[in-house]
Amino acid sequence: MLRKNKMIKIKKNAKKSFVAKKSSKIEKVSVIKNELEQKRVRIKIIGIGDGGAAIVAGLAKELNKVDSWVANTDWRRFKKFPPIVKVFNFGEKQTHGVGTGMDPEIGRQAALAEKEKIFKILKDSDLCFLVSSLGGGTGSGATPVFAKIAQQQGIMTFGIFTLPFKFEGERKARIAKESLEKMRSNLNTSLIFPNEKIFQGLDKNVSFNEGFAAINGILSQGLQGLIGLVFQPGLINIDFADFKTILNNKGKPAYLINTEFEKGIKVEDIKKKIFQNPFLTYNFHHAKSVLFNIVSDVNLALGEVTEISQLVFGAVHPDAKIIFGVSFDKKLSGKIRVTILAIGGREKNFDIVNKKSQENPIKIKKSRKDKNNKKGSDQQKFEIKIRRNAIQVKEEVKAEEENIVAKERIWETPTILRKGFL
Repeated sequence: MLRKNKMIKIKKNAKKSFVAKKSSKIEKVSVIKNELEQKRVRIKIIGIGDGGAAIVAGLAKELNKVDSWVANTDWRRFKKFPPIVKVFNFGEKQTHGVGTGMDPEIGRQAALAEKEKIFKILKDSDLCFLVSSLGGGTGSGATPVFAKIAQQQGIMTFGIFTLPFKFEGERKARIAKESLEKMRSNLNTSLIFPNEKIFQGLDKNVSFNEGFAAINGILSQGLQGLIGLVFQPGLINIDFADFKTILNNKGKPAYLINTEFEKGIKVEDIKKKIFQNPFLTYNFHHAKSVLFNIVSDVNLALGEVTEISQLVFGAVHPDAKIIFGVSFDKKLSGKIRVTILAIGGREKNFDIVNKKSQENPIKIKKSRKDKNNKKGSDQQKFEIKIRRNAIQVKEEVKAEEENIVAKERIWETPTILRKGFL
């Protein structure tokens, strides 16, 4: 009888222990779930001004797990946006709700007056995309304020900007350039799309709406690819820490592409797919920070991964920081998707400002060759870069002076010595 009671007691204790362990496991799983929820990457995309707001409104439905906002000083535009998009109207005192009249200073003042609200909108974000069409008043004036507030909060900030057409005039081009330069130090990176390039890469008969739909399509694909990198688990995983590592290049423009192609296509065709984005001012070659991801079905071959990886490695800077991932998607049967974000490469040239409108140009003596080549010189090729500082300007002028002095020294030598008669 005693033995039987002892056995019953042991069984009860064992059952209690099992229940305790089970509840402990449930608690641990619950804690892990809560931690994952807390660590979930919070991404915002904010369209600022008419152009930026229109782009974000077009992208919002396509971007899952992203908080979409539009911010504008022209309140009449807000009726057109889908319900999924959150609205922030600002600048009532400065603009009375009817826009800035292409004055970036009014846009800046309107944003500064709402600093606290902008701070709250950006608060707790891990990554923020700021989208605007530069050259106008709200986008060019207010976006630098948003960028500065985001950086003050330690938020990774990614700019996406379009630049004006040449026919929109030099004033717009100058406003866009100055706005970009103000923002550089407060952006981790940026994508720059000149409107001129958008339409150069399309058929001449394409309508304006179709042209801007094309840019929205490119942006949507690229952003979906980037967001997928962070949220989609893979065989070789890329996480937000990797993303932050690549974005740790203040002010550098980015190259972004998210493209799909059939398995088994020629290497040259793969190159065209992953290295050519005709709409950007920036190319992939010699990039110093690269993040790329390869997605396909479970039958993805090692040779296919190696082939694509070698193309990427061969194009970037020898000392480039490279992070890559591989993941699977059942929907990509017989296809491969490649997403590439590259920072620190070369910028392409494009026409933006007329020579006559250059501020404080450096006067350097032109060679005879330059004088004879005046045709087409009314437009200057301009790279979107930070303005040269005084030391750089001084060095350039000094180099030119030394070149002129060297030429003059030749003629100081007597003819009899120059011609080799002695």
